[in-house]
Amino acid sequence: MSALAASRGSPVRAKPSTFPKGFWIAKAITAAVVLALQVAGLYAASVTFGAWITAALYAVGGLAAVLQHTIARRGTSCSPGE
Repeated sequence: MSALAASRGSPVRAKPSTFPKGFWIAKAITAAVVLALQVAGLYAASVTFGAWITAALYAVGGLAAVLQHTIARRGTSCSPGE
C-alpha cells in the first residue's frame, strides 16, 4: 500500500509556523537584493532595446502575471472534497 493511498482517509492538518523574531534581517537582505536585480535588469533592457521596447516587455510580463493569477484562482478550488 502506498503512502498516498494510506493518507486519503483523513487529511493531515498543517501546523502553522512563524519565523523567528530575528529573521527580519534575512528578509531585508532578500528584499534589497531583489530590488537591486530588478533595477539592474531594467537598466540592461533599456540600454539594450530602448525605452519603448522595454516598456512593452514589462507590460506583457505584467499582463502574463495577472492572467496566471486569474486563471489559477478560477481553476482551483480550496473547498475540501471538491
